[in-house]
Amino acid sequence: MQINLDHNKKYLLACSYGPDSMALFSLLLKGNYNFAVAHINYGLRGEESEKETNDLALYCKEHNIAFFAKRVNGKKIKGNFQNEARKVRYEFFEEIIKEHDLDALLTAHHADDVIETYLMQQNSKRETFYYGIREEIVLNNSLVIRPLLNYYKNDLVFYCVEHKVPFAVDSSNLELTYTRNKIRHNLVKKMSVEQKDKLLLDIKGRNKDLKAMTNKLELLLENSTISITEFIKLNNREQQHLLYMLFHNKGIADKFSKGRNNQIKDVVLSDKNSAMIKVIDSYYLVKYEDKFSLININNYQSYKYIVETPETIKTPQFVAFFGKNNVFPNIPASEYPLTIATQGKNQKYKIKGYEKTINRLFIDMKMPRHYRLIWPVVTNKNGEVIYVPRYRANYISKATDLFKIYIK
Repeated sequence: MQINLDHNKKYLLACSYGPDSMALFSLLLKGNYNFAVAHINYGLRGEESEKETNDLALYCKEHNIAFFAKRVNGKKIKGNFQNEARKVRYEFFEEIIKEHDLDALLTAHHADDVIETYLMQQNSKRETFYYGIREEIVLNNSLVIRPLLNYYKNDLVFYCVEHKVPFAVDSSNLELTYTRNKIRHNLVKKMSVEQKDKLLLDIKGRNKDLKAMTNKLELLLENSTISITEFIKLNNREQQHLLYMLFHNKGIADKFSKGRNNQIKDVVLSDKNSAMIKVIDSYYLVKYEDKFSLININNYQSYKYIVETPETIKTPQFVAFFGKNNVFPNIPASEYPLTIATQGKNQKYKIKGYEKTINRLFIDMKMPRHYRLIWPVVTNKNGEVIYVPRYRANYISKATDLFKIYIK
């Protein structure tokens, strides 16, 4: 058994004192790699937990390996213990990596973990970009490497016994409280090596297909906006994955579900030309001009700016050129100070002797609903609307525009 890592790098080994991480510890020693060890004690197993921490500290001392330990009161962790404990663990690892200028974190995930993770993914039916466990990922700004993914759990236990590497078995791993433990004991442990090998080969093939589909769909996800015409051409599987990619781009991949997939498809595939509906928290689905996207409504808040004299105004929402060489038509100095703001309630605008509300004007322009929330309206010192930038379909500001409006 061996591992292949860069000898010029410095590593942090996440070590529980179980057979997996202790086998990796031994392989790192054998390979003469430069590494330190990090360990978390959640204190849930009393003396058993303390003994493991102390034994690991002693083993590190015997081999002149830097040891970092953190004790956490696991009983105070609220919510999903596995998820919250993982956050605590990786935050601790990241602190050490930054403080000691280390290059990567090493974890002892193995082939059985790949199978368990895959079966959990199938059980949950949640979307993903990868089945099982990747050999390398970036997590919390740190590179995480898993060098043991080609070995099974039994290989690692046998290695520890054969090479007299000390380890302890976490008694909580025998409990069937957690889904992973149930899958491990009821399914994975009952598989033969041949069955595991076949399943791993299937997972590899599925990942190849998934990557090809993702690469294809990325071409349809321009600026987090999707063409309805192109969306309709996709099959159900592709449509669902594309919507998951949209959620991922917005940083809310964990909020994606089959229910939200169906909710969005119902609106997108309906006869309505435009729509704006709440999907989750501050995120809304917007449908317009044969396309749709997700917007964060927090980026579409009202605003108000005062322009005392002709000048160039730069704001988070727009840039307006009021300079001497770019004076707006029909806005003499006597109209100042001007106000540039989002539309007011029942605000009206006179155009060639005809008066209409700003909202009606936006509708006549066929302006998407979310654009109306942040579109600038210019009023003079008397509060009269004197200018509204024209909207055009598929709006993108041009170099000649006196108003350059930012749509997020």
